[in-house]
Amino acid sequence: MDTVSQMRGLHPNGEMAIIGYLIGATIAIAVLPLVPFILLYLLIDRLTGVGSDRGR
Repeated sequence: MDTVSQMRGLHPNGEMAIIGYLIGATIAIAVLPLVPFILLYLLIDRLTGVGSDRGR
């Protein structure tokens, strides 16, 4: 008696792809307001050089 079902092969699941795209779009929209702060942080970090190994 087999307790594991047979493999039917890999095939795309359209419903799960749509759900994944919706989740990704929601996360992107939620993070969008943080982009200016991230860019400001990167600019300040680049100008000050704090935490970099450029001097070595």
